[in-house]
Amino acid sequence: MDTPQEPSGARIVPFRHRMSPELEPSGWHDPSAGSRRHDPSGGSGADEDSTLDRLLAVSTLSEPMPQEQEGISHIRAAQFGISSGAFYPHLPTEGVPDAAAQLGVTVIELMLQTPGEYAPGFVHTLAQRARSAGVRIHSVHAMQHLHPMLNPYPRRAAEARDAFQRVIEATAALGARVLVWHGADRKALDAPDGWERFIALGHELARACGEAGVTLGIENVSWCALASVRDVVSFATRLEEIGSAREIGFVFDPFQAVEAGANPFMILAAMGNRVVNVHISDYRQGDPDARHLLPGDGDLPWSALLRAVSGSGYSGPLMIEGPLGSDAEGMDRVRKTLGPLIRSVFPFPPGPPGPPGADRARDTPGTVDVATPLIVPPAGVLKGIELFNQRRFYEQHEEIEHEWHAERGPIRRLYQGLLQIGIGYHHALNGNYRGAVALLRDGLDKTSDFPPGTLGIETGELVSRSRACLDQIETLGPDRIGEFDRATIPTIEMRIP
Repeated sequence: MDTPQEPSGARIVPFRHRMSPELEPSGWHDPSAGSRRHDPSGGSGADEDSTLDRLLAVSTLSEPMPQEQEGISHIRAAQFGISSGAFYPHLPTEGVPDAAAQLGVTVIELMLQTPGEYAPGFVHTLAQRARSAGVRIHSVHAMQHLHPMLNPYPRRAAEARDAFQRVIEATAALGARVLVWHGADRKALDAPDGWERFIALGHELARACGEAGVTLGIENVSWCALASVRDVVSFATRLEEIGSAREIGFVFDPFQAVEAGANPFMILAAMGNRVVNVHISDYRQGDPDARHLLPGDGDLPWSALLRAVSGSGYSGPLMIEGPLGSDAEGMDRVRKTLGPLIRSVFPFPPGPPGPPGADRARDTPGTVDVATPLIVPPAGVLKGIELFNQRRFYEQHEEIEHEWHAERGPIRRLYQGLLQIGIGYHHALNGNYRGAVALLRDGLDKTSDFPPGTLGIETGELVSRSRACLDQIETLGPDRIGEFDRATIPTIEMRIP
């Protein structure tokens, strides 16, 4: 596997390279490379795979990406927020401020559910309820079906635009910073000029939001305009003409990315430094009825996702959209699951663990003890190492790859090396000589850059024993690869006092 390198500053969106068949593990598939019904990049759409194989430059993001900082990264100070969608349909919108306050949450997003909830009188009531409850309204979510602004029937489009102006005014009146919109739906984009009309509409709405002191946030919703990595890239490359960072940005939703069959890390990378809001809910693979679960109740890799959000520079609230119910049990579960992960987000400079005997906060993978230089691997890397040692090499790749996508510092090269060594052994055990040699060579080259004890990983022993395995494979050659002795494959040893 030749995993693409992402340059510092995250101005290149990495797409997984399509590998030649002899290098590709069985079942390998890039979920973001699904069929598309329109081609916003301007191409004919006839060669989807070749388009997705490119590295697309996002060169129009005007503000610089945040640089890595010493100590605690942005998300260290992040707080949970609650979307009113977490109580829908059992609690009316005006009851959300009190419900959030009772759960100890002081930041909310209000998803307006009816045309009447756009009315100034209702908005005034919401503002009063929020003040009384002591909560801040960070964002307002427009009701999607009220705004078919690209509809071919002119009166319907005009009335939809008028309604959107009312929700802009409501957002400003509530003191919210962000107005969340799904963007145009897919059907509107299927028209011959659909994408360009969407860009023009985005410019118009961004300007109107900016004039009201609000930022328009377009979400990567699975059935709307920015569902795929390519969609987000295509929109991001037009941001300079659409609006400034004060006027328009992105709302990142990892659940929506996975539901659309897109890689959430690539979606986030494509958004660059223009993330203005984050929704969090979980997804369970193979269970289409399990939608918008509470974070931690599904399969999303939250350790890596939170670090990726941190790397984007986003420092606002994480809006919970999963169902919270009528008591504190759900919120307590979210805090227990994600709280330690949020507190563990630090940059990972390569280096050995701290002095023996130091307090390690062992129960929280990825934790840095502020008093010592100890750094241990994040949760996904630890899980990947466990799977490597169980000889479940393809699964270890999937775990560590999440952390590779999330990491922006130089330690990501070590993560890539580890997963490539594992995939090299996967190839060797499946009789793929060329794949085994290529991946082991690449993985050893990267892993050998890091001294023994980096993040507590005994890289020296792993490299020396894996080199011996590579020599054995090359001696056997493609015709005798089946004779490779799997008993010689090393385990990855950890040295964390």
